[in-house]
Amino acid sequence: MKQKIALLVLLCFCFLGVIPAAYADEAPQKVMIITVDDAVELGLSSYLERNIAAAEENGVDLIILELDTPGGRVDAAQDIKRILYNCDIEKVALVKDQALSAGAYIAMCCDRIAMMPGSTLGDAEMLINGERADEKYLGPWREEFAAIAEDKGRDPELAKAFVDRDIVIDGIVGEGKLLTLTPQRAVELGMADTVVESREELLQWLGAGEADLMYSEMTGAEKITRFITHPNVAPVLLSVGILCLVFEFLAPGIGILAVAGILLLALYFGGHMIAGMASWFALLLFLAGIILCVLEILIPGFGIFALGGIGCIVGSIFLTTPDMATALKYLAIVLLIMVVCTPILLKLFSKSKLFDRLLVRERLTTEEGYVAGRKEQADYIGRCGTAATTLRPAGTVELDDGTRIDVVTAGEFIEKGESVQVVRKDGTWLVVEKRRTKE
Repeated sequence: MKQKIALLVLLCFCFLGVIPAAYADEAPQKVMIITVDDAVELGLSSYLERNIAAAEENGVDLIILELDTPGGRVDAAQDIKRILYNCDIEKVALVKDQALSAGAYIAMCCDRIAMMPGSTLGDAEMLINGERADEKYLGPWREEFAAIAEDKGRDPELAKAFVDRDIVIDGIVGEGKLLTLTPQRAVELGMADTVVESREELLQWLGAGEADLMYSEMTGAEKITRFITHPNVAPVLLSVGILCLVFEFLAPGIGILAVAGILLLALYFGGHMIAGMASWFALLLFLAGIILCVLEILIPGFGIFALGGIGCIVGSIFLTTPDMATALKYLAIVLLIMVVCTPILLKLFSKSKLFDRLLVRERLTTEEGYVAGRKEQADYIGRCGTAATTLRPAGTVELDDGTRIDVVTAGEFIEKGESVQVVRKDGTWLVVEKRRTKE
């Protein structure tokens, strides 16, 4: 009997020794902390992909995504889902402040979700141009949330309520409201696993208190890319870049506005290429558009180069946006800025001496028939002549006596060779109109 008791005690000690050892072996030894903040865009997905690849190369056992994002682009979130699902390492989302919209989608793609006090999760309705998307777009987005929830062992109906305000769940979410959860409520409903005060508490909860920590790094190029592809920044870059080129097109010569426009558009397309949102074809189409517009400036009077260039640029914009709605939104912003700003800039710059210094103009000599100096400009009012270049609206006119002067129209385009008359002086410019023939 004593031998049996001794054997039983020995087995208990062995069992107690083996179990902790097994848990010690399973406890994460290496943990990578990846920060996911600000808007969700494709610059973020490339950053995540690079750091997750580094985690796999370094034998990391656990990845913690620290989330603080109001959401962003759906296509970027879907690309991040692909990255997370292709990674075999366990992933835990730590919601530090907010994981809304696309941020909630990313959190749902993780194996476990932890939330800090005061944080929120949910509110993932798809918006297009600030308005609720129709069922064509909303339906697949809603079902995708449900499918992810099922895969991760969470309630798919609650996941749908994140997306669709028409879903009513008694005692949880009413009609016309989107589901947004606080930490305690999320744990009660099974949409989150725990509430923690800090990262250190989460590591202890995961059994990784003694693990070696690695931290994600964002390169300078990734920071620039994330800024450029931000949903609020990208259309502004595009609009201002095109506005600079259009205004340069309206003024004679290629000056600082052309350089600024090309640089801004290069940032737009370059950033989108680095983020994987644009292909080489989009860039080549954009460059072809620029070349055609430059040809129109250098060889005025045809118009076909300008039309072809604008068509190429518009086509390249469509190739850098995820859908037709976004592309149309960008084009609408461009047109709005052009319509509002072009008359204002023309009025302001026509009276600015700085504008004359910024623009690159040909050297005008008396031997070529030009008259330097502006004191005599008033003497030309009422004089008639012929447009020596196409006036778009600025250009050169040759008066009846052979004198060539720089002029600007009141906004209309006048083709080369048409008869014109100087009607007034506006700042440093002489304003001309088409000469009307008497009937």
